[in-house]
Amino acid sequence: MKLSNKLANENSPYLLQHAENPVHWFPWGEEAFRIAKEKDLPVFLSIGYSTCHWCHVMEKESFEDAEVAQILNENFISIKVDREQRPDLDSIYMAVCQMMTKRGGWPLTVILTPDKIPFFAGTYFPKKSKDGSVGLCDFLPKVREVWDTKREDVLKSCESILSSLKEVSNPQLPDSFIKKEELNDIFESIKDFYDEKYGGFGEAPKFPSPQNMIFLSKFHKLTGNKDALRMVDQTLTSMSLGGIYDHVGFGFHRYSTDVKWTVPHFEKMLYDQAMIMEALVEAYKVTKKDLFKSISDEIFSYVSEILMSDDGAYFSAEDADSEGEEGAFYLWELEEIEKILTKDETAFFQHLYSIDSDGNFDEETTKKKNGKNIIFLKNELSSFSSIFSIDADLIISEASRIKQKLKLSRNKRVRPHLDDKILTDWNSLMISSLSKAALNFNNKNYLNSAVNSFEFLKRRMVTEENTLMHCCRNNQVSIDGLIDDYSYFLKACIDLYESTLDINYLQLGSNICNKMIELFWDDKRGSFFATKSKDSDVIVRQKNLLDGAIPSGNSVALYGLQKIASYSNDKKMHDIASKLSSQLGQMAKKFPINLTQFLANHLSLLTDELQIVIVNPGNELDVDNELISFLLNYQHENKTIFYISSVKDLDMYNKIIKKPGFLPKINNSFEVYICNDYKCNLPIKDLEGLRKILL
Repeated sequence: MKLSNKLANENSPYLLQHAENPVHWFPWGEEAFRIAKEKDLPVFLSIGYSTCHWCHVMEKESFEDAEVAQILNENFISIKVDREQRPDLDSIYMAVCQMMTKRGGWPLTVILTPDKIPFFAGTYFPKKSKDGSVGLCDFLPKVREVWDTKREDVLKSCESILSSLKEVSNPQLPDSFIKKEELNDIFESIKDFYDEKYGGFGEAPKFPSPQNMIFLSKFHKLTGNKDALRMVDQTLTSMSLGGIYDHVGFGFHRYSTDVKWTVPHFEKMLYDQAMIMEALVEAYKVTKKDLFKSISDEIFSYVSEILMSDDGAYFSAEDADSEGEEGAFYLWELEEIEKILTKDETAFFQHLYSIDSDGNFDEETTKKKNGKNIIFLKNELSSFSSIFSIDADLIISEASRIKQKLKLSRNKRVRPHLDDKILTDWNSLMISSLSKAALNFNNKNYLNSAVNSFEFLKRRMVTEENTLMHCCRNNQVSIDGLIDDYSYFLKACIDLYESTLDINYLQLGSNICNKMIELFWDDKRGSFFATKSKDSDVIVRQKNLLDGAIPSGNSVALYGLQKIASYSNDKKMHDIASKLSSQLGQMAKKFPINLTQFLANHLSLLTDELQIVIVNPGNELDVDNELISFLLNYQHENKTIFYISSVKDLDMYNKIIKKPGFLPKINNSFEVYICNDYKCNLPIKDLEGLRKILL
C-alpha cells in the first residue's frame, strides 16, 4: 500500500505528482504555517510545475529518497507550490532568488520563517554535493543549525531581504511618456541584442520572445523601418525551420538550448503557441509570407488535437519528458525512419531534414552525438525545388505526406504528460490570437474555437460581480484572479469583439476593465499591482512591470485600457492609460528589450483615433462582404469599429459611450461613417468611397 502526504487531495497535477513522496508535503495554506509556528521550524518551500524537466530530476533524486525525506521531515515543514496555479507566490519568491543569487529557474527552492519571510533561496539542488553544487543532504542540516543557534542573525537577514523585496516590488518611477521621435533610439537599443546570424535575441538558451516580433512588426508598419521587417522575417522563419518547432506533430517547444534554434527544451506551453501565433499574424500583415500563415494553421492543429478540452477550453502544457527521458517522444534514429518509410521516401526526407545515422545534434550534457535526430530544416522547403528538379508546391506536399506517416508511427509511443489545468490568462491569450488569425486569414475554424474557449471562461471563470477566477481542473474552480487574468481576458474580449462585432463581448470587456481598475490600480503611483489589496497570502504586494516568457499584466492592461477608453470616450480611462504608459515609459527607455509588449501597445497612444461606424439595419455581420471585410482588416493602430443592426445595438453602445449622440440614428439602408474625435463624415455606401478616405 502506497503512502500519501497532504498533497493527495489537491487538484494540481504538479502537487499530485508529489503526493506519494516520503516527504511530508503540505500545500500552501494556513495549516502548514500554523504548524511551523507551533513547532518553531523553518519552512522548506519548493515551487515548480508539472511539465518541468529539472523538477522531475530533483523529485527522483531527492524527494523520492528516504534520506532526504527524513532530513526534511525532522527539521522543516515542507510546502509544495504549483507556479502556474500560484504565479503570485512564484513571482515573489523568484524575485528573492534573483536578488540573492543573481539567477533563477525551476525548481525554485526557498527557506522561509513561519511568517513566510525568506532567508535562503536557490533553484535545483542535487541530493549530494557534486561538481561544485552543494547538495540537500549537506546544506539542509546546516540551515537547521543556523535556525536554532543564530536566530537573531536569521531574523535580521529576513528584515533586510523583506525591505529590499518591498523596494523592487513597487519601485518609485518618474513619469516619462515616450514620444514618436524617441522610437528610433529605442529600436536601435533593441537591435543591439539581435542575433544577426540566426535571428532572435540574446545567447543560448534562446527563447521565442514573440512580443519582440509583435513590436517590430507594428514599428515597421508605423515607420517603414526595413531593419525591423528583416528581423521579424529572419527570426520567425528560423524558428519555424528549427528544431524548436515540432515538424511532425506541430507546435513550438519552450525554448532552444542553442543559438541556432536546433536543440529544444522539449516541453510545449499553451502560452507559447498563443503568443507565437499572434506574432505570426502581425508578421503576415507586413510580409504576406505564406510560411507564417501555414505555421499558424499547424499551431491551431496542434492545440486543437492535443490541448483542447472537451469543453472547448485549452489545457496548459505538455511535458518535456516521457518514459523518464527528456525529448524521447520527439527524437528519431535513422534506422527507425527506414522501417516506416520507403527507400525513396527515406532518401528524400533524410536530405530535407538532415537526418544522420550518427545523429544530427550534440547532446546537451555530453556534447556528443548519440544516434538520435531532431527533425529540422536548414532552409525553407521551397528552396529544395532546384535540387530535386521538382515544383516547390510538390516538395511541400510530399514532405507533409511523409511527416504524416511518421506522425502516425510516433503516436504509438508513450506521449509526454499533459497538464490539464485550464488557466484564465493563458486561455485568454489563445482566444486573442485565434480571433486575430481568424480575421486576417479568413478562417472560421479559428473563430469558432476562440468563441468556444471564451464561452467556457465566461461560464466558469467569470462571477456575477465581474471578478475572475484563475484556475479550473476537473470542474473545480480555484484561486482568485490576478492582474494577468484580468488584463489578458480583457484583451480577449476586445479581440473577439473586433473579429465578430458582437457588442456583448465589448460590454463584458468594459465591465472587466472597470473591475480591474477597482481591484489592482495603484492610485498613488500608477500602474497595476499583481494581487488584490486584501490578499493575506503574500508578504508584499508586487508589481510585475517587465515582460518575460509572457507579457506583464501591466503591458497587456495598457492595450485594454486604451481600447475601452477609445470605445467609451471616457476621459478618466484615457488618463489612466496615459499614466500607466508614462510609468512604464521610463523603464522602457532604459530596458526596451524587456518591455516590447508595452511598446507595441504604446504605439496606439501615438496615433490619432479613428472611429468607424457601420449601420446595417436588420442584418447580422457578414465577414465575407467585401466592404465589411475591408473595414475589419483595415490596419490602424488606434481604430475602433461599431456595428449597429438594431435599436438594441444602439442602446448597448450608448451605455458604453460617455458622449451621448455620437452614433448616428438607424436609417433603412446600409451606411458607413468614418469619424475622427467622434465627429463623423457624411455616410458612405460603397468600397470605392471608403478607399478614397482611408487609403
